[in-house]
Amino acid sequence: MFDAVVVGGGAAGMMAAITAAERGKHVLLLEKNAQLGRKIRITGKGRCNVTNNCEPRTVIESTPGNGRFLYGAVNHFTPQDTMDFFLRGLACR
Repeated sequence: MFDAVVVGGGAAGMMAAITAAERGKHVLLLEKNAQLGRKIRITGKGRCNVTNNCEPRTVIESTPGNGRFLYGAVNHFTPQDTMDFFLRGLACR
């Protein structure tokens, strides 16, 4: 029996499933593709990829258009924080 079922193994689905698992819930994550998070690695040919190990400023400057809207997010939750979060999720499997 599961406490939660998450449909979709993209960034949002994975974050929801990992967060629930870290809080002690039994989670079923459903994804139709063979790999979870595949699109995270290829987003924007690396320009919008928050898994690039770079400074928050680089993420903002590399975002097409006006990347300033990301300022608060990437300074609060850095690319390294994002990578660490998803790596913790691997341990929840």
